[in-house]
Amino acid sequence: MTHCLRLLSLVVSAMLLAVKAVAGIKVSQTLPSAGKPEHCYTMMNANNYYCNATTSPTQTKDNYAQFAFYAASDKANTYYIYNVTASKWVSYDQADSYSAQTGFVKMTDSKVDAAVYKISELSTGAYEIQPYTTTGVAAIYLNWYKGVGNDNPTDGNVTLGLWTDNGTKDKGSNWTLKEVGVLQKYTLFSDGMPSNATVIINGQSFTGLNAQGDQSINAEEILASDITVKVGGGYLAKVTIDNANYQIDFKFIQYFTPTASIDAEKQYPYILKMPSAYIKKSGDNLAHTTSASDADRFVLIEAEQGKYYIYDRTAGCYIYYTNVANGSNQTTTANSNVKYTTDKATANTWQLMMLSEETVAIIPGSVENPTGNTPSFNFTGGIDNNAVLNLYNANDRNSAWQFIDPSKTPMPFATLMYALPGAQYIHKLPTKTGETVTSVDFGSISTLALHDDRVAIGNKYKYISGTAPAEEGEYEYTLNLTNETGDEIQSKVRLIVSSHLQSPTPMMAWLTWNWFARAISHDKMVEIAKGLEKYGLIEAGFNTIVLDDAWASPTNDKAALTYDPAKFPNGISGLKTALKGINNKLKVGIYSDAGSMTCENYQPGSYGYEAAHLALFDSWGVDMLKYDYCNSQAGTKVSYTQMGNAVAKLNEERQTKGEIPFVFNICEWGKTKPWEWGAEAGGSSWRATSDAREDWIGNNSRPGVLGGVDEVRKLWMYAGVNRFNDLDMMCIGLHGLGGPSNNTAGHQSNGGQITGLTDAQARSQMSLWCMFASPLALTCDLRETPKGEANANVQMPNPLITDADIATLTNTEVLAINQDALGQQAEYMEALSTGTSNYSNTGYDVYVKDLTNGRMAVSVTNRSTTAVSVPDIQLASIYLKADSKYTCRDIWAGTESEIENTLSPGTLQPCETKVYVLTEKAPVTSLSGVNTSLASKGSTRYDVSGRKVAEDYKGLSIKDGQKTLK
Repeated sequence: MTHCLRLLSLVVSAMLLAVKAVAGIKVSQTLPSAGKPEHCYTMMNANNYYCNATTSPTQTKDNYAQFAFYAASDKANTYYIYNVTASKWVSYDQADSYSAQTGFVKMTDSKVDAAVYKISELSTGAYEIQPYTTTGVAAIYLNWYKGVGNDNPTDGNVTLGLWTDNGTKDKGSNWTLKEVGVLQKYTLFSDGMPSNATVIINGQSFTGLNAQGDQSINAEEILASDITVKVGGGYLAKVTIDNANYQIDFKFIQYFTPTASIDAEKQYPYILKMPSAYIKKSGDNLAHTTSASDADRFVLIEAEQGKYYIYDRTAGCYIYYTNVANGSNQTTTANSNVKYTTDKATANTWQLMMLSEETVAIIPGSVENPTGNTPSFNFTGGIDNNAVLNLYNANDRNSAWQFIDPSKTPMPFATLMYALPGAQYIHKLPTKTGETVTSVDFGSISTLALHDDRVAIGNKYKYISGTAPAEEGEYEYTLNLTNETGDEIQSKVRLIVSSHLQSPTPMMAWLTWNWFARAISHDKMVEIAKGLEKYGLIEAGFNTIVLDDAWASPTNDKAALTYDPAKFPNGISGLKTALKGINNKLKVGIYSDAGSMTCENYQPGSYGYEAAHLALFDSWGVDMLKYDYCNSQAGTKVSYTQMGNAVAKLNEERQTKGEIPFVFNICEWGKTKPWEWGAEAGGSSWRATSDAREDWIGNNSRPGVLGGVDEVRKLWMYAGVNRFNDLDMMCIGLHGLGGPSNNTAGHQSNGGQITGLTDAQARSQMSLWCMFASPLALTCDLRETPKGEANANVQMPNPLITDADIATLTNTEVLAINQDALGQQAEYMEALSTGTSNYSNTGYDVYVKDLTNGRMAVSVTNRSTTAVSVPDIQLASIYLKADSKYTCRDIWAGTESEIENTLSPGTLQPCETKVYVLTEKAPVTSLSGVNTSLASKGSTRYDVSGRKVAEDYKGLSIKDGQKTLK
């Protein structure tokens, strides 16, 4: 009986311990005096500092202390903490109350003298730790008070202190507890890993990493010192390790494109710029100049992976080093550690070390494992002292170099523009600090004018507006500017006027990826098309079904690229025939990659086979290409221009035949600023973010609705007709049941089930994508019987798509904003907004978008999950007139009112976006010079691009200022 009672007591005690333990913390049973505790943890705060044996901060792995946790009492979530490394119990002097302080924690040999702590789990999975007072738990938290530094030196002996802010408010009070000896699965991500790159983690090699996280490694913990990245081609990798969520992101940044040799037919010259000067060989010296136009042009020739000869093409010499050591202030190259030679045999190589996403240190190639103290390119002694090029510490601010491509536009706005013949036109010209547009030479164009009524309002710029020439052709106008020193600058703008533009308004489509991933087929696409037809989405404009990765037979032979007959037994042309049978407006888009293999490493890419593959797609009746950048074999501009040239040639042939244009979508995730070169490379839209996830905020590598918008909101000056920033697929209708879209910042796994977007968040996504003139791509399951394709074993509602989804996606008024013929991306009105920090979950954002006929769309988004009150917006602050009456159409409410001087958004519900279209009631438009002829011709019907259409036109059209969807 005694034995039974003892056993019952042990069972009850074990149950009590299980109840008291915070989720994720495993309590130990074995006391230190009897053996090693069963569960040992390291303690790291959200600033990435660990506790050492004295509980002072450390980032040295060998100094991480280990701690065990023992249940303390019948109070919930209370623990004794044992410092395993120091063989001490963690204590403190109990008092009635505590103040913020350093050195609060003490160590003791006996558990009898140990103190009790309350440990609470945060929503992120981290913890906060509180001491007890004589009467209860103190509202104060373990923290290195005043932060790591003089008061709490690293690897010192000042123990943990206390701070008043909890783990939600202060990173120093936010603790991650990692169990020692337990292997974690680290997921590896990369957008656009070059084909020649290799990632090595603890001796294990990885190639072909992608945004889906298909590859992983098991490790107890991974530090930066455990990772090596081998890459050339002018690339470096920015590595972000998230040890809290066990994921690693590799962002490959190309700083320059190497030239094959100094005699190569194709040369890629660069200007080398440090913060305040450029390199220019003057006489016998490698000197400086502050003028970019006077700077020498350099090419970089890759001798071996990541090692480059630097050749001054202007001066005809190689740059080399004679001694790997910091130089002193020298005014002659003869006395410097950096010299020049015309003899390649004398020259040696250089390597790069990343300082930022824009700058690098240029370091002698012979150095292994360079650090911030490694000698690198520097005008040692300063340009004010006429110092020549020499070597100095890489972490010196004057060792930060940029490779500037002189062929790229120096203007911070688009310089290749498009228009339909005779269409309304606007070109916004925000300039760099100190620069001013003084005039424009329009040449043969008589229908455009320069306006300055916005130079003191909003984003403060001049703009060109009017109507495009009626005759098709390529036009040019010249911008005349002055800078802050009074120098005159000119910049030429190309204007292509054509009735055969790829995409005058943003493309609208349905893509396979987020729902089907690899599991696509003819029959499934036919069922999706039936759903598009059933729900009125084709008539709304979603008229292209795009086959993403894995439509082809798996092979790595580019010459053998073809469709997979098991998935598409009638071929892609057979699929198109079937889709046309459902609705003749349907088109087929397809996917490829500007590299050796696609992102799934499933089928061959098209680099080097651009013309052949495009001809193949064209022969199948394909009308659109989404072109990724995984396993790349050349720089982005080179890779995309090769395909863009093939598309341009095809479109010339199509125009001659009277066929619709082929659409080219660039998808390199915004890594090399495609808004600056995408149009020149032949694209009509380009992804400006990483892959979108079904999340409200997200982060840089996994952007949600607002995360993606944040990354693009200041790129409005690069958007326009036939040149759009692409925010990626919308997640409306997925309801937390998608595949790759579920790999959010908080879920970190493809598939499964997540909360998904609320109806308000879905409307906000639709609102913002339309305000931003982004291509609109659906990716939800529209079949009669939904099925988890990339997300098996999850029960699906039937139907998956809801009435609210359909109402959001077919709202003709918000779609008209997206498809407006002026082609503008909404401007971010930062001065009127409070959500100005990227990825913030507080505040609100105001956007304004110029529409045809002088109308203005205005949106206000509540970033928060609680209601927010937005003050009145003065119309004069958003480029409209004071003391003038406007018709205010509330798009989502479907109501109309008359306003004057102010717009009153009032209260926004959680995650809500309100959208308004404002139309001046007076006959004069608010946008100077814009053609108002469309508004006055009441007897004529127009489509959203401004072209005349018949009365029975199927789709969205305008007559007498009224929109009609048939």
